[in-house]
Amino acid sequence: MRSLGTPADATATVARDFYRLVSIESTSAPAAGVGDDWLVYRLAQGANFVTGYRRGTRASVTFEVERIVEALNERLMVRPRRVNIRLGKPGPPKPNAPVRDKDLV
Repeated sequence: MRSLGTPADATATVARDFYRLVSIESTSAPAAGVGDDWLVYRLAQGANFVTGYRRGTRASVTFEVERIVEALNERLMVRPRRVNIRLGKPGPPKPNAPVRDKDLV
């Protein structure tokens, strides 16, 4: 596990790991005759890039892509829970703890 040092270092690390919208530009349709209202968008997360295509107005595509970015960043904030699953037959029951004198009072 890496040490982040100061709270500012932690904030910078988290901000670097978030997805962000880099650009939205007009592009040609992926197939002939499918319309001329296609846009290409690029997202970044640190050194990683994602390129996607959407059809619509710049305003509607920007709105939709910002929702995608928000959902991706929310997934980053959720820490997965560890679940212990035992397969097969259950083990023997645990023995009861012995009764102590102070428990009888």
